[in-house]
Amino acid sequence: MEVAGLALGGLGVLGVADVCLRVGQNLLQRYRDVQEAHKDVEGLKFRVENVWLHIAIQLTTVKSSEKEVHQVLTDHIAELLNKLQYYLHTAYRNLEKLQDRRGRARVIKFAFFLKSSLEKDVSVLERWRDMFNSTFYMLSIPKNPALDRILSMEVQKNQPDNSPVTAVKAIRDVLADEPTKQLTPVWLEPVKMYFPNPIGYSGAYIVFDNTTNMRYIMETITVDPGRRDYKQLDKDVTKLASVLRESRGVPGVLACRGVVRQQRSDGAPEKFEFILEMPHRLDQSPECLRTVLQRSTNEPHPLEERVLLAKQIAKAVMFVHNLNFVHKNMRPETILVFPNPGKTLGIPFLVGFQMFRSADGVTYRAGDESWSNNLYRHPSRQGTLPDHVYRMQHDIYSLGVILLEIGLWSPFVNEEGGPAAALSQIVHILQDRDQRKRAARIKKVLMAMAYNYLPPRMGTKYTDIVIACLTCLDRDSELGNESEFLEDDGVLVGVRYTQQILGVLEEIDV
Repeated sequence: MEVAGLALGGLGVLGVADVCLRVGQNLLQRYRDVQEAHKDVEGLKFRVENVWLHIAIQLTTVKSSEKEVHQVLTDHIAELLNKLQYYLHTAYRNLEKLQDRRGRARVIKFAFFLKSSLEKDVSVLERWRDMFNSTFYMLSIPKNPALDRILSMEVQKNQPDNSPVTAVKAIRDVLADEPTKQLTPVWLEPVKMYFPNPIGYSGAYIVFDNTTNMRYIMETITVDPGRRDYKQLDKDVTKLASVLRESRGVPGVLACRGVVRQQRSDGAPEKFEFILEMPHRLDQSPECLRTVLQRSTNEPHPLEERVLLAKQIAKAVMFVHNLNFVHKNMRPETILVFPNPGKTLGIPFLVGFQMFRSADGVTYRAGDESWSNNLYRHPSRQGTLPDHVYRMQHDIYSLGVILLEIGLWSPFVNEEGGPAAALSQIVHILQDRDQRKRAARIKKVLMAMAYNYLPPRMGTKYTDIVIACLTCLDRDSELGNESEFLEDDGVLVGVRYTQQILGVLEEIDV
């Protein structure tokens, strides 16, 4: 069997994708052949079949759409495919070691030497698939009719359940200026939700709907009485709910069943109640991350689970960006953690879109004076009248503060709502009446905490990621100078984030 070499030369995305598709299919067939002699390989074969099904579908779509994708994204995809080819090549070579030159099975060698190596190879492919998902969903961002036509043709092919190709096409349909098909209405009739159970500090509730006999998460967006742009507000809510409805299976995002529009006596909207679906195969008793952190001194979770939690939250931020929204409200209160069987820490999902906006739409420079809310906001976005228009980098800064808190595994906000012991040094800073100086001084404290306390606890890579997030809007930011993003449609900052934040996080192996 021919296994392609590692030198890619000038193949480009099309050529590298073809090589990966060929080598991957050969790897899968080899697992099926070897399984007959090695029954212990059966479990690995099923994992390879599952991971390759998703990778192959995405690679086929990438090949079809290469000419319609931003060059920055194309270059990034090429880099990822280079790695995939190497992983496939390594996995095939290791699998070949199961037989001698005459094709006879080496049972003892498998049991003692190769099993862990093959398991590692499959795990690497699974991690690559998960990493590539973040990149693949960037196809949701650019407005391009030709890309829409290509994705429509790909969707018509046989797609597995929760296919990312189908999801990307559905999201693009929702976000299109002129949708190509009639979208299903998101509005729900007011219904009685029974047994509302508040979820910690999140502001969200677990509710029971007796019409469906199911439990949901209910999040409420209260309308500022001073707002009069009701049509635009309805449009924004409809778009967010529609995108969330098409996001089933997207990591870190809860699918939306619909929205209840509660009105005042004059017919103006008073609040919007988002009804979000519970994630499949997870315990339906979530907590917000703030509650989890406040128990941290009594529950010292394993390092590998804290790193995994950080990775999952960082991925969720990327997927929200790929849905063409910025969150604007990221903090531990707006992260729900669902218990995961077999783990002491659960799986996080982002909620709290009270201050959402479309990434290419109008941003409202509204804020508040809450010190604990401002703690997770970039200095330029603090106070009741923030200085800067919101963009993805502001969410990245918020992520940096959250990752710092997870890394130290000590809460920043105590149960009374004041600074916890980990932030005792900012108590006197909060007395400063100058909003800008206060914000800048607190950022310096957070930076110093990262430099001084994270390396011995989380390692240098994790520390570098936190620093990169906290400095993402600085002139010498690793993500790039602000001037580079002036004409960016979201692809460039997404690629930089994937390379500098997600990519480095994935390299941390505890």
